[in-house]
Amino acid sequence: MTPKFNPGWKRLVFVGVTLFCASCLIHAQDSYEIQVYGSDTVPRGKTMVELHSNYTISGEKEIVNGVLPSAHAIHETLEITRGFTDWFETGFYVFSSIQPHHGWEWVGDHIRPRVRAPESWHLPVGLSLSTEVGYRQRSFSESTWNAEIRPIIDKQFGPLYLALNPAFGKALHGTGSSRGF
Repeated sequence: MTPKFNPGWKRLVFVGVTLFCASCLIHAQDSYEIQVYGSDTVPRGKTMVELHSNYTISGEKEIVNGVLPSAHAIHETLEITRGFTDWFETGFYVFSSIQPHHGWEWVGDHIRPRVRAPESWHLPVGLSLSTEVGYRQRSFSESTWNAEIRPIIDKQFGPLYLALNPAFGKALHGTGSSRGF
């Protein structure tokens, strides 16, 4: 008896290998909180606490435009998120950095309110909208105040989960503040 081969399996393997290879080419754009969000929010009355730890293997070795070097720095981000309703949460971030020659320092804070489409809408995909605004010390960023809008779309296909999180950021104060999102 010859086992039957599901052709959908080939597609799943192809997509998985393609995504893995593409991820090897992608470079992180933020040293403090690198995360792909799902569309779900923290349930009403619950609080989630996360610690994001990142180490910069290769980065700037000198102070550039007043910003401390990133090479061999450890970045710690404390994220506290509270669910206020079934469709609304707010996250608060505290960024810190441990620099090889500058010690451990507070970098800044961000606040991130997020809403999601309720289950009662019966959408074919998960959908939410995250907004974020915050401050970073000038010694860690040429733009001290920043804002971000991030739509979040996700979908589960059996064992495969896909999420799209494009970020539209804007400097509010400092370098690039005259440019749009």
